[in-house]
Amino acid sequence: MDVEEIILGLQGLDRAQLARVEAALGRRLRAFGADAPIGAADEGRPVSGVVEYRPHADGTLQREVRTYYRKDGTPKEQGPYWYFRYHEGGKQKKLYLGKTDDPESTLAAKRAKLSGEVASSRHPRA
Repeated sequence: MDVEEIILGLQGLDRAQLARVEAALGRRLRAFGADAPIGAADEGRPVSGVVEYRPHADGTLQREVRTYYRKDGTPKEQGPYWYFRYHEGGKQKKLYLGKTDDPESTLAAKRAKLSGEVASSRHPRA
């Protein structure tokens, strides 16, 4: 088969037929060891989404759901995971809190641990 003839033949196909061709190409590419069909990254599929925002202290708590796409193209959601977004030194920071039912106390514990590490690094023990 001539590749140019195949490409020209695509012009006469309708949307449903093109979808079947795309699925067949994806299967064939995976058979060669490709992780995803060509152009999958260009489809603009969402990778994550914010489910909830909560103003808190000097920033915002935000709950996110992550989506990844399996080799067959089907989506799988993971999460929700909590993050704390804030500004420090003129830069935006994001602190991962994980899966939790109480993000406020998880944040307080992480901040206490971080401030303890900073303080101990400034004053090394003799």
